[in-house]
Amino acid sequence: MTTRRRFLALLGTGTVVAGAAAAGYLALPGEEAPTGDPRIRYGNEPCARCGMIISDERFAAAWRAGRDEAHFDDIGCMVAMFRTHHPAGEVAYFVRDYSRDAWLDATAALFVRAPGVKSPMSYDIPAFATREAADQALKNRADTSQETWAALLEGLKERG
Repeated sequence: MTTRRRFLALLGTGTVVAGAAAAGYLALPGEEAPTGDPRIRYGNEPCARCGMIISDERFAAAWRAGRDEAHFDDIGCMVAMFRTHHPAGEVAYFVRDYSRDAWLDATAALFVRAPGVKSPMSYDIPAFATREAADQALKNRADTSQETWAALLEGLKERG
C-alpha cells in the first residue's frame, strides 16, 4: 500500500525527471539547412516538376532554398519550375557536369543546346564546368550553341 508521503515523494521525483528531460530536449540543436552537394536517390526519386523517376545523372539538377531542396530529372525541368514556382529567399542552383561525376553551381556553369544529346525530357541541354570541357565532349557536333544560366532562364521553351 502506498502511503501519502511515498506518493508525494514519487510525484516530486517524477516532476524533476520530466523537467530535466524537457530541458535536455530543448537544448538539442535544431534542424539545420542542408549543405554540400544535393543527394538524389537515382532510380527511386521523382522529378519535382514532371514526376518522372530521376535516373540519368548527367542531366540531374537541384535547387536548395533554406531547408527545402527540389530535385529534377532534366535541367529544363528545373528552369521550367523556376519560371512558375520560383523559390523564395536565398537559393542555390545545382546541375550535374555532363562530362564528369560532379555537381556544378548552375549560375557559373556553361550550358550547351545539343539536339541529339538525349536528355530525359528532351531539352537536350548538358552542363559543363568550362568551355574546353564542352568542346571536348561535343567535339564532332556542329549543331550546338553555348549559353549561360541567365540566357537559359530567358530563352528556354517549356515542354510537357
